[in-house]
Amino acid sequence: MYLLEMHCHCAPVSLCASITPEEEIAKYKAAGYSGIVSTNHINRSTFRDMEEKTWEEKTAYFLSAYEKLCRCGREADIDVLLACEINLTPKGWPEYIPNDYLVYGITEEWLYALGDPRDLTLHQLKEKTAQSGLLLIHAHPFRTHTVIADERDLDGVEIYNGNEKHDSHDFLAALWARRKGLIQTSGSDLHHAAEHIRGGIRTKERIRTNAELLRCLREGNCGLIVPEAG
Repeated sequence: MYLLEMHCHCAPVSLCASITPEEEIAKYKAAGYSGIVSTNHINRSTFRDMEEKTWEEKTAYFLSAYEKLCRCGREADIDVLLACEINLTPKGWPEYIPNDYLVYGITEEWLYALGDPRDLTLHQLKEKTAQSGLLLIHAHPFRTHTVIADERDLDGVEIYNGNEKHDSHDFLAALWARRKGLIQTSGSDLHHAAEHIRGGIRTKERIRTNAELLRCLREGNCGLIVPEAG
């Protein structure tokens, strides 16, 4: 069996993370994973010191961490796939809304062509991902203050989130996913070197590309890594 992390962040792109690309690759290698899907944030904080720059410049900055992960991954024989976690809290909104959406299957070219997605509605984002054959997954949909999304604008739900600082009420996410017939995913939501690796997927064949990942998720040819309660 091969293990693939589906949700992890690293510094400096995800400002809430402190683990470096080098540390992240070493940590997953030691844990026996064959790969990770890098899901750094695209939110208001990501570009807070460069809002005057173009989207092309913002995208290049976002991709800088992924590129370093790839270099480290090649040396360690760890596959690194590109994804992102987009937050749609409207600009100027008085409070942060923790509605985060994982987009799987993206390419660098798609990101450059997308334009700034932070001002999109969920429906608009779904239209853009669907047009490109990507998967849109609602991350930790039942955390406190999260607004329940219209399942018609989703492909799937993260039914296990391993972030140790939040109660994501995963049992509700799993029930919702099953009732609505949505793709189910699991991820550690790793941010710091001291945190535990808890999630991801298991596959019989090693996943090395986003095309393989998308096919695996759509066909359900994977097992979810979900720690036993207690």
